[in-house]
Amino acid sequence: MKLRAVLYARVSMDRRGRSISVESQLAVGRRFCEEWGIEIAAELVDNDMSASRYAKEQRPEYERALRMLEAGKANTLWTWENSRAQRELDMFVRLRQLLIRIGGYWAYDERIYDMSNPDDRIEVAEDALDSEKESEKTAKRVRRGVESRAYDRWWHGPKSFGYRKVFDPDTGEAIEMVPHEVTGPAAVEIVERVIAGEPLAAIARDLQAREIPTPRGGKYDARQVRRIWDAAREPVAWAYLMDRCTPEQREAAALVARREGARASALAKWLNKEHTPLVYDTTWNGMKVRSVAMNPVLAGWRVLHQKLLVKGRWQPLISEEQHALVVARLGDPMRRTLRDGTRVVHLLSGIARCAVCEKAAYGHKREGGVYVCNSGHVSRSITQTDAFVTEAVLTRLESCPELFTAPVSDDEVTRARAEAQDLRARLDGFTDAAAEGELSPERLSRIERKLLPKIDAAERRVTELSSVPTVAPLVGPQAREVWAELDIAARREVLRAVVRPRLLRAARRGVFDPGSVSLTWLSAPGSAGDPVEVA
Repeated sequence: MKLRAVLYARVSMDRRGRSISVESQLAVGRRFCEEWGIEIAAELVDNDMSASRYAKEQRPEYERALRMLEAGKANTLWTWENSRAQRELDMFVRLRQLLIRIGGYWAYDERIYDMSNPDDRIEVAEDALDSEKESEKTAKRVRRGVESRAYDRWWHGPKSFGYRKVFDPDTGEAIEMVPHEVTGPAAVEIVERVIAGEPLAAIARDLQAREIPTPRGGKYDARQVRRIWDAAREPVAWAYLMDRCTPEQREAAALVARREGARASALAKWLNKEHTPLVYDTTWNGMKVRSVAMNPVLAGWRVLHQKLLVKGRWQPLISEEQHALVVARLGDPMRRTLRDGTRVVHLLSGIARCAVCEKAAYGHKREGGVYVCNSGHVSRSITQTDAFVTEAVLTRLESCPELFTAPVSDDEVTRARAEAQDLRARLDGFTDAAAEGELSPERLSRIERKLLPKIDAAERRVTELSSVPTVAPLVGPQAREVWAELDIAARREVLRAVVRPRLLRAARRGVFDPGSVSLTWLSAPGSAGDPVEVA
């Protein structure tokens, strides 16, 4: 039988961004085919892509190789070694079944394996098992390295907004993370303005007007690379992109489009290294402001698996108290789908809920402006509902200030924060003991299982006790004066902290009935009273 081979080459990149040449693999494959008299049907390459189960992207050229084998355009797959085709047994089984079905061959390590031969199949399977084992060992080493670095209080990944890295002139390794001359003060300013209650969109506009660099500003990342690939697949989207780009940006976009199939993150690194013009300009928006403000790195915390772990080796830009205040203001899950900022129009949109289906009610223009839920259970005048809820809130803030003051003393806040810090310190002590060999990993694991829930509870308590600033300026006889100075986004912040309005079905359509609005008062941080039906 005449053998026709697909030469398939693949490399993955090491942590320093250096890759093994695929050209050297193909050169070996060409020589092998020449020696064995094999015709080369195609040479396919997936550059800088992983074949393990931890891979985040598909390998398009590998899939193309399988399609060629399936269609009879080739009957042999050549790879430099077994692991170049796969590092996962599921992928190996798929390839083996295909080669058995077509009566095909797999060539690697200077040998040709006949997949219809049981002995060859067993030998290839053993090599595949070794490949997956090596992949799992590598992944385990990476995980242990990340955890070790975390417990040693080093940062992870790229520098955070507000900082810059200092590199060793001899080794090129990053040895320190220090406050950035421009973005450091900007990060502190963002946190202070968020705590003061300024809308995120307003902060973003100001930062943009002052030309403050955005996080990762001027840099490519995997998301931007994929965005260009998506546009390149659609003629209309591509034409629109080309129309808004400068000549330099068009050239950069074409370069990225030609390299579709590479690993997006690696291609982004290469584009940044080559100082390639950015195709999509980066601008400030509310989400970027929120991301910077919420970053625990600014308070000096090292995070692992979304948990505050230890205090890092770098200088904090903000205090732990400031971070707790930001989390209290922005960390409420209710905020994640809000449309505040420049786009918010109606005071109670998304805050008021339908009492029938518990879905949020939003403002609509029909009938002169009404709040309705998507299911159509309720319909209430925007103007009259806003006025009714506002008056009820301001009256309560004026006449019952004690209901909106945290029922704790400053000492209790201090004790809660001290408890959280003490638990963290205890965990750090056990971790250091484990690092010195004085405590077994199993014992450390048991201690972590006991301490981490207590740490989470203590830190949540600190957050709850720090949530008063949203309402504090309005508590007392000055409530109406302060309210009049607030913009709509700030007023919505107050309403979220004070009340949960629900719209009941009205007895008479077209007539506003105060009894059809139920108000659930939130008396103090972290607590809620019973619904108060206001007639």
